[in-house]
Amino acid sequence: MNAVAEYLFEYLRAVLFDPDRARLDLSRLPEDFTELGKGLEFLAECIGEVRAFSKALARGDLTGKAPSSENEMAAPLKALHATLRHLTWQTQQVAKGDYSQRVDYLGDFAEAFNTMTRQLEQRYNALTEEIERSNIKSQALAQSNDIFELVTKETAQWIAVVDRETGEWLFINYPISHILAGEVFMPQLEKWMKERLALAAPDAESRAVEVELSFGEMRQYFAAIVRPVLWRDRDSVVFVLTDISAEREHINELETAAYRDPLTKQYNRNYGMRLLEQWTSRRRSFALCFVDIDNLKYVNDKYGHLEGDKYILEVSSALRGFAADVAVCRLGGDEFMLLLDNWTQERAERRCGEVRASLTARNSEPGVQYLRSMSFGVIGVQPDNALTPSELLAAADERMYAFKRAHKMERPGSA
Repeated sequence: MNAVAEYLFEYLRAVLFDPDRARLDLSRLPEDFTELGKGLEFLAECIGEVRAFSKALARGDLTGKAPSSENEMAAPLKALHATLRHLTWQTQQVAKGDYSQRVDYLGDFAEAFNTMTRQLEQRYNALTEEIERSNIKSQALAQSNDIFELVTKETAQWIAVVDRETGEWLFINYPISHILAGEVFMPQLEKWMKERLALAAPDAESRAVEVELSFGEMRQYFAAIVRPVLWRDRDSVVFVLTDISAEREHINELETAAYRDPLTKQYNRNYGMRLLEQWTSRRRSFALCFVDIDNLKYVNDKYGHLEGDKYILEVSSALRGFAADVAVCRLGGDEFMLLLDNWTQERAERRCGEVRASLTARNSEPGVQYLRSMSFGVIGVQPDNALTPSELLAAADERMYAFKRAHKMERPGSA
């Protein structure tokens, strides 16, 4: 290779691989190589433009200067540049909500782009329809709330809508608003409602519960329906309370007639045997006390049954104070049964002795016409008990008679 060819070859190598040092000195070329040298310089210029333009495209820069119109090598890149600019514009339109944009000139990319825009269009249409349905639903809900307020304004039920988060009363109907200021039960009712707010899950179904409100000896009973609702776009709970005090009092009267002794108001034999049956069948540990009023027949014969009833009531009152958890049952006449859950026989016997002592303590008081006392027998019942309720009662009765014989009073008459 002669020196001129080698010089030109090195120049081309530098243009391709090290453009920063590519220099061609035309004065070093023979006259007949000058045009070739100029042509190579133009080629190098075109390559440089293509290189710079392609680097900008690779970076995503579509704002760079395009190669000159004389640079035929850059024609495909310029076409790609124009395509990308148009595609960018289309993408911007899609971002603005124009899902009608389509690409039909980029092969697989066009297919992917068109699939994406179609899916976006479908989702947008579905979302728009859902929003429209929600708007219609919200309007219907608002109308329903208005109708609800109108319908419930004069109803006898107590109706309140309460915000779940803040506890704010969003709606109350006339019966509540009418008594809100002066009703003695309202603080209890408000407290009960706040407790229920935490229990009413947003997806829970309506639940009916009974509410008892008390103030001294006064009682008021309600059947309450608690239901989560959306009230004017607020997560809320509606309470619907129906006063069932009369019905509850009637039920209480029926229960009293069925399970209470009419004289002492203590449980009767029917209830006592039923409770004894439950405790034995459930293998509970308890104490059973059989109590007999001493000298009741003498008092009835000597002073009449009215005085005898007073004696029964006096003993009944003493037994009621036996313990907070005692179940006192009058079996009939002068007999009582006491049931004490989780009491030992020793503890129950000790307490029976204390109650008996409180009765006999009155015998020394002035004006006492007859001696007061009681006899008792106690049975401790364990979970492994094999006796029937009747057998347990009979065993306690037997111990009571043993006690009565051992502590027989010297004088049944007046003190």
